[in-house]
Amino acid sequence: MNVLTKRLARIALAAAIFLCGCASPALRPLCILHTNDVHGHLMPERVEGWKRPLGGAAVLAGCVRGIRAHNDAAGVPTLLLDAGDIFLGTPEGNLSKGLAATDVMNAVGYDAMAVGNHEFDLGIDVAAALVRSARFPVLGANVRIPPAAAPPPPLRPYAVVERGGLKVGIIGVITETTPAIVMPGRTGKIVFEKPEEIVRACMAELRAEGVDLVVLLSHCGSEEDRRKAEGVEGIGIVVGGHGHELLKRPILVRRTGTIIVQAGGMGQYLGRVDCRVDARGRVARWRYVLIRLEEGRCPPDPAVAAIVKKWGAAVGGKFDTVVAESRSDFTGCDTGEGALGDLIADSVLAATGADMAFMNSFGIRGQILKGDVTLRDIYTVMPFDNTLYTMTLTGEQIRRIVEQGLTLANGILQVSGLRVEYSPSAPPGARVRSLACGGRGLDPRGSYKVATNSFLAKGGDSYATFLEGRDVKDTGILDRDALAEHLSARSPLSSEGFVPTRLIPAVK
Repeated sequence: MNVLTKRLARIALAAAIFLCGCASPALRPLCILHTNDVHGHLMPERVEGWKRPLGGAAVLAGCVRGIRAHNDAAGVPTLLLDAGDIFLGTPEGNLSKGLAATDVMNAVGYDAMAVGNHEFDLGIDVAAALVRSARFPVLGANVRIPPAAAPPPPLRPYAVVERGGLKVGIIGVITETTPAIVMPGRTGKIVFEKPEEIVRACMAELRAEGVDLVVLLSHCGSEEDRRKAEGVEGIGIVVGGHGHELLKRPILVRRTGTIIVQAGGMGQYLGRVDCRVDARGRVARWRYVLIRLEEGRCPPDPAVAAIVKKWGAAVGGKFDTVVAESRSDFTGCDTGEGALGDLIADSVLAATGADMAFMNSFGIRGQILKGDVTLRDIYTVMPFDNTLYTMTLTGEQIRRIVEQGLTLANGILQVSGLRVEYSPSAPPGARVRSLACGGRGLDPRGSYKVATNSFLAKGGDSYATFLEGRDVKDTGILDRDALAEHLSARSPLSSEGFVPTRLIPAVK
């Protein structure tokens, strides 16, 4: 037994003592395991700041199997849940249209998941097929399918799971902003309603069914989860996703006693809540741990390892092709200029010959790490199949776009060919101090050739100003192909000594 396996065994022993010892008979034990925002990261891979690589789905499955075995021996029921965004982000996830993810989840034995916004990235047909492939309930209580919308994903509002005499109601909800944050048009006529009232109605139905505990699977982010937990009485635990937040300790909502958990993303962590449920359906006691799913943490599950290998073979070996060398890490930044954002925006500018280029920070999904840079690395950075667009915009329209990015509602916009001086503390809409292109201030009435990706060009993230562009052209160039060519031409790369020179916050 290696050191990591011994550590996991000690955690399991401590949890068993906590759940089974010195407790009132009225308190019943439950262990909830949870993941979120896995985004197709099923294979072993390098992770920034980790000494050991990510072990992938086989290590996840091995850890789950070990925990279940310990709990079964102690008479403690176990649930395994996911809070959505299971597939889009890797070659295996994308090219299988999510079936690689559900194949793994079926084998690991998930009990339920909430549908995430990225489940709709490839359209309603793909989302519906994905839901049908799952051998567990896929939940979306606030997803309303009008009669004219077809074919609808067969989502359920909630599920009831009975384990060890404990009846658990599980409600699933998704962010109401979904239509604005996936490629425009991909959600069709589906309506994503505000979750709170829907959750309250589902709670009443579940209580009528006599459930002992209500768990909310929420693909909405922790800020929204806190509002729901404060506004709706009776939710025991919120298992969250969407924000990729690594909550090292659960958020406790004192007014209602609800706890909120979220386990990062990209398949890197397994969250574990060991709790005791009282007669009122509240979590009376709990212990929480995040299990880092690095290689060696748990013995990999052979059956799941075979599934991962199968899907890896299906996408082929071309993604292992080395296109560049990096002598340092390039990482993203959602709130300011980042070295990776600069690199990507520069690649858009170089591929299009525009005056300036924009890249949405939330569209940057990974990092370029020190060492060989492969096509797989580039794919995980830019997995959305966006093509590059060019258009003509005025200086005033460009200012509006930059101002919208400075609200940080969907992350700042990374830029190339443009220098922005701004005041972060100024009111929204009045943060830009100056804009310059080619060393000259932008003329509000002047015309400029602007390049961006197809998501923003079509008004994604509510950037309606891009829809005002003239001379709009789809170049047909995939954004990740432009990045691969840019990196190859400039290899070896380095971000050492990186200093922001494009997005300049004012110093008070």
